[in-house]
Amino acid sequence: MNKMTKGALATGLGVALLIGGGGTLAVWNDTAQANAGTIAAGDLKLAADPGTWTVNGQKITDIKAYKIVPGQTLTFTQNVNVTLVGDAMKAKFEYNGIPSSAGGFVNTLKLGAVTVTQNGKALPAELTAANNGTVTVTGSVTFDANLRDATNASLDLSGIGYTLTQLPVSK
Repeated sequence: MNKMTKGALATGLGVALLIGGGGTLAVWNDTAQANAGTIAAGDLKLAADPGTWTVNGQKITDIKAYKIVPGQTLTFTQNVNVTLVGDAMKAKFEYNGIPSSAGGFVNTLKLGAVTVTQNGKALPAELTAANNGTVTVTGSVTFDANLRDATNASLDLSGIGYTLTQLPVSK
């Protein structure tokens, strides 16, 4: 065998060995999973139960049929269920009052202070997951005893509502 044939044979054998070995020269490798887990989102929900109207502590069974008279105060109480889920969840609870488009005798009623409580204590301005549960909203309206010009008037209170808004996350 001549040198040229021996060289070609050696080169061919070397190439065959490299191809058969996956093209590597004994370089080891391995893999592993991160097992980073699963990320789950929190929740923010608000649901209002039916409210109750009272006059002098007595329940009004049908507010649509009840006729208020000057000097009377009606009180509205409603439970609102708050759901806040999240490790850094913070939220603000708000109510909106009687809209100016409510019509009727909106200018003859005096709105009393609205209180928002949870477990008998005033609701804090900033809510967290610890505030999950029932919030009680109480408000009153008084028909001004000195006004006599709103006979047969009505007031649409369907625009009153509540908002639960997430606050920015502290960094």
